[in-house]
Amino acid sequence: MTQKEILQKLPGKNCGLCGLKSCEAFAEIVSKDPDAINRCIYIDGKAKPADETAAEAFKNEITWKDHLDRDYDFILDKFPGELGPRETIILFNPTNVEKLKIKKGDVLYGRPAWISCGCPVTHVGVVVEDPDYFNGTVIWCIVGPMQARQRGINIGYYNTTAYEGLVKHSRTTLEIGRRYYFQPRYCMLQWRHCGLVNALAKTKDGIHVRVEGLWIG
Repeated sequence: MTQKEILQKLPGKNCGLCGLKSCEAFAEIVSKDPDAINRCIYIDGKAKPADETAAEAFKNEITWKDHLDRDYDFILDKFPGELGPRETIILFNPTNVEKLKIKKGDVLYGRPAWISCGCPVTHVGVVVEDPDYFNGTVIWCIVGPMQARQRGINIGYYNTTAYEGLVKHSRTTLEIGRRYYFQPRYCMLQWRHCGLVNALAKTKDGIHVRVEGLWIG
């Protein structure tokens, strides 16, 4: 094939995954070494893009059972570009939100307890919106524990009042006002949660869901 014919077969994404800066530069290499075309993951019959491959592998691993062999209805995933699951929390002493001068970008750590979940694991999160000092609520994204060692603020016990994220995998049709069992994809214990769906919206990435009235089990 000529370089022009090869270029017509390529996706034109200029993604660089082949090791070249553009499809045009890659076509020049392939014109001299036809077997090199196998380096393009978008060519028909070849490997799928890494993100699609990972998504398909995850889908094939879904068993609809949590770590304790309990059924659940859907998997709650994080929003694109965010570090982890999004939660609305309220501190046991809501006045500490203002007292500790918590602000967007802060790293917090504490343990959900009492009414909401009673999870035995300490959670670490990054505040993603300006806190509500009036109600003492904070919206954060859960991240790994290492960030708290660098610059974490201890908030003690707190309640989780809402989860918000995307549903890409569900074995039932979701309806506002119904209570479901769900599995937060990044839950360290892989335990099912339960909550009332009070907001649904279709997006190109999945169904945007807000779940309140939470408990584990």
